[in-house]
Amino acid sequence: MLFLARRAGRVVGGDRAVRAAIQRGCAKLVLLATNASGRTRRTFLFWSRSRGVPVVTWGLKEELGRIMNRATCAVMAITDENFSQGILKHLERGDSG
Repeated sequence: MLFLARRAGRVVGGDRAVRAAIQRGCAKLVLLATNASGRTRRTFLFWSRSRGVPVVTWGLKEELGRIMNRATCAVMAITDENFSQGILKHLERGDSG
């Protein structure tokens, strides 16, 4: 599901891009890597909660990076409501996104 969202252009990754998406109100779901630094975790939990965006901790930075075609990625945002709901449903069922 994450790969489909990326191919559709509905995923942004990296600190600056995700922060901008949250501030603009475009982010519908934020994914934090389980091995993200404490500072990154605190920063994006604060920004997301202040804007009412759900946050899910999932995968390693290397896994998120693979989705974004990068070496690593600590945080990414889904900018489409339908994709974000689908991803949340997959994660609730225990699927691997």
